[in-house]
Amino acid sequence: MANRLYQQFQYTAERAPVTLYATLAVGAAGAVSAVKGYGILSITKEATAGQYTVVLSDKFTRALSVQAQIVHSAISAAKSVQVLETPAALQADVVAGTGIKIQLIDAAGAAVNAESGAQVFIQVVVVNSSVDQGKGV
Repeated sequence: MANRLYQQFQYTAERAPVTLYATLAVGAAGAVSAVKGYGILSITKEATAGQYTVVLSDKFTRALSVQAQIVHSAISAAKSVQVLETPAALQADVVAGTGIKIQLIDAAGAAVNAESGAQVFIQVVVVNSSVDQGKGV
């Protein structure tokens, strides 16, 4: 479980969900120019175009959702964002507190950097309880 106090009462069937947010500001060649948010320790650019490692501030019991959206004033070459892990590896990374890999991809499915000045909004929903409700992933 995470080692900090999170706000309560999200009114969900899942016990103790925690929603973490971050905004990644993209610089030249896809570089990380800034990261703002709570619950995300760091975001690191990898050698592959458009690939980033998102490290959470705490360890959690399991992942419920990872979502990302590209925000830019013009149509971006990056059309979507994929979690670049197997489902089992994603769950293991959340439990161990290691990084979650995300990949920006173009319309053809190739790795691509977002344009300089773009932002990537990231939302990670995790479970902060060891009590298994017997539902979910």
